[in-house]
Amino acid sequence: MNTTVEQKLGRLIAFPTIAGTVDYPEDPAAFEGCREAIHTMYPAVAGTCERHVIFGRGLVYRWQGKAKDRPWVMMAHYDVVPAPDEGWERPPFSGDVTEGFIHGRGAVDTKGTLAAMLQAAEELIQAGFTPAQDIYFCFSGDEETYGPTTGRIIEWLRERDALPWAVLDEGGQVEAGTVPGFSGYAAMVGVAEKGMAQVQLSATGPGGHASRPPRESQAEILARALVRLSKNPFQMRIISPVKEALKELSQGSAGPYRLIYRWPGLFSPFIKRFARLRSGSIAALFRTTCAVTQLRGSDASNVLPVTVTAGLNLRLLPGESQESAVNYLKEAIRDSRVKVNLITGNDPSPVSQMEGPAFERIKKAAGAVWPGVMTLPALMVGATDAYHYCAICPRVYRFSPLRVSPDIADTVHAANERLPVKALEEAVAFYKTLFKNP
Repeated sequence: MNTTVEQKLGRLIAFPTIAGTVDYPEDPAAFEGCREAIHTMYPAVAGTCERHVIFGRGLVYRWQGKAKDRPWVMMAHYDVVPAPDEGWERPPFSGDVTEGFIHGRGAVDTKGTLAAMLQAAEELIQAGFTPAQDIYFCFSGDEETYGPTTGRIIEWLRERDALPWAVLDEGGQVEAGTVPGFSGYAAMVGVAEKGMAQVQLSATGPGGHASRPPRESQAEILARALVRLSKNPFQMRIISPVKEALKELSQGSAGPYRLIYRWPGLFSPFIKRFARLRSGSIAALFRTTCAVTQLRGSDASNVLPVTVTAGLNLRLLPGESQESAVNYLKEAIRDSRVKVNLITGNDPSPVSQMEGPAFERIKKAAGAVWPGVMTLPALMVGATDAYHYCAICPRVYRFSPLRVSPDIADTVHAANERLPVKALEEAVAFYKTLFKNP
């Protein structure tokens, strides 16, 4: 009896491949077990494709094509974020397949796409198909902790003279009602991702007993700085991928939205005002965001702190840099007593080609699986392993071919993560079409 793709995904979910943190030590046996399950569940892939374990955690399969000069790299990661039991209707690593869903941590992010692309390759190999070009399946085991595996895989590809012509990693999905006035489905293909800057603000001065507070404490100085940042956010801009997506969406939009999206530059004040009112993921497409994520002061309730700190997480819009963002923070705070220190980060990715054969290939595959869908360039507000490939490839795309509702998408990194069986089957069909069409 053949094992279905949803059963395979359920088995992969059952391995608690939690990326190691201070609070969640890693289980090496879970990672090894997951890699071996991948190898045994796809026997045609295992028997046809070269298998390589890179840097302990990287898993690469090379599916040899008729030529090797324009290889594709297909990416996913098999590590997951922690899944505390609270709030889960089923155990987070059950992998249960029931009521039309595969349940558990990693179902969407991203064991689901890993299972789907290998299932597509499995079925095509069994049918005697050989791709036109080499395809490399590159799976990392430390994406959630910004680990080094993807960088090592790139080094390995470079040593083999097999740097990719195009890359496809996790990213946007197939969404309904992407913007007001548009009622159809859109396949959102990330062509760029925002950068990140982790910044620490600090104010230092005399400490002392809380019964004798000074006229202005370090905590108050820092609090005023945070208020100034809140009142002076980064300026909104409409960058090229968002502008192109709006123009495309105008064709399927009703009423005044058709005109607004067709001319985003002309109607930018209206678009920016709407984004400000909606905030959240909508506003994040139009500006560098700044979130306060950490606050520290005294360890005792009756002691005034000598130093107070605030941790800021910035997500940088393309066109911004870590340096320019830090300079903006200093100008907005306007207080030399507050020190602004860049802890870590990376600049935004370049914008990949939004037209041409690679993007058209993705567009054609999406149209075959979801007739009438619009395939649009998108900006990723989160980080992916695909970022590492941008320095060596101008065609890096971020698209998870999953048609899921917003409530399902919201379970990523949250309780009750699950994936509809139908969405997984559609993902298999997408990858099969992508592999078959050169």
